[in-house]
Amino acid sequence: MRLIIVRHGETYENLKGISQGHLNSQLTPKGIEQAKRAAERLKEEKIDIAFSSDLDRALDTCREILKFHKNAEVVKTDILREQAKGIFEGKTREERNKMLGNENIPFYEWLPEGGEKLVDVWNKVVPFLEKIREENSDKTVLFVSHGGPISCMLSYLDGKAIENFGDYLPEINGSISVVEIDKNKIRFDLLNCSDHL
Repeated sequence: MRLIIVRHGETYENLKGISQGHLNSQLTPKGIEQAKRAAERLKEEKIDIAFSSDLDRALDTCREILKFHKNAEVVKTDILREQAKGIFEGKTREERNKMLGNENIPFYEWLPEGGEKLVDVWNKVVPFLEKIREENSDKTVLFVSHGGPISCMLSYLDGKAIENFGDYLPEINGSISVVEIDKNKIRFDLLNCSDHL
């Protein structure tokens, strides 16, 4: 399987440093342009099927990419949603840090009130990834998602534990990773690449 993973384009909340989680935010003009550039970068790929977070920012990015792949089926799923941040959704990072106080726990174990831990995201996306891998072993598959789930999937594919998720976090909206998966062999052709932007 050839797996292409794309982070959604920039949103208005990204611009303001606001935690989005499950908020259904929209792409900025720059975010739309990032999606178009990702689409241009991937137009020569033979994408067979696409799985997208069901939130607009990911779906709109996915639809832009698939303008070059008219026959690819799109499957919307809440499994690829960003980590639910509960009461911190709509708040800036500074507000979140103030509210957190001195909680001395790793981020992936942090449970925001009304939300979920990043480890919960890991425990959803890893089995989902393995299921898609099993069902599409000879296909090119596109995932369009968010920083949290992407960092979980990439660290898992690289044989690392969740403790290493920060090394795989796509910092730039519209960045692309391409992973060749052949039975037990995994090769990264691109890792959170933003050269096309």
